Amino acid sequence: MAVRPSGKRRSPQPARHRALEIIAAHPGVCTEAILASQNIPADVLIALVRCGLATTRIERINEEDGVLEVTRLWITDAGMRVLAARI
Repeated sequence: MAVRPSGKRRSPQPARHRALEIIAAHPGVCTEAILASQNIPADVLIALVRCGLATTRIERINEEDGVLEVTRLWITDAGMRVLAARI
């Protein structure tokens, strides 16, 4: 949890909600790299998976210069309910 200059803690919920929106907008193709490009930190993704709001799968893709490891994310039904409740 981030600490504001005033010393008060900022809720991580907005970052989690934003991450869920991004994952939902990219069904089946959302990768950790897409979320990183949107400044979503890995700890937010870990929290979403631990809470059951998202799920992941690591895929290995053979490239000419070696193996590329990609982490794909999907939103779960519980994650969709969280998004629907915030609208």
